[in-house]
Amino acid sequence: MNDLLVLLGKRVHDLRAAKKWSQEEFAHVSGLHRTYIGQIERGEKNISFENLSKVAGVLGVTLSELLSGLEDGSSMAGASRRSTLPGTERAAEGAVRTLELHRLATRLRLQGGAINQTIQALDELAVRSSPRRTRSHERPTRPRARGTNK
Repeated sequence: MNDLLVLLGKRVHDLRAAKKWSQEEFAHVSGLHRTYIGQIERGEKNISFENLSKVAGVLGVTLSELLSGLEDGSSMAGASRRSTLPGTERAAEGAVRTLELHRLATRLRLQGGAINQTIQALDELAVRSSPRRTRSHERPTRPRARGTNK
């Protein structure tokens, strides 16, 4: 593995972790795949300039700040050296909110599906346990008394 890619990956990881984003959240915000983000952070992928620019923008640093000091192994001096790109932070925060809304909607869909399955199972149990199976639109009838012809 290339040492510069490993150092870049560590820089990306540190900046992402400082924002308290999971790889999945970061991938969603940046428009890249989660496994690709992992490969970048481990120094396994030779990232394209376009994707490097995306990563820097989402992390709120310039390309020069992202790459600064990688050749000599020095690190950025923390948040004080980072400058936010215009609108990038707001866009990233909006994307994180959108991701959270998507997660909540998915959770509700799953819970709704579970509720529907439970209702269906209860209906089936009720039908099986009734003395005479009836169609859902029919009213149950009382058994006729013996000796009547009606």
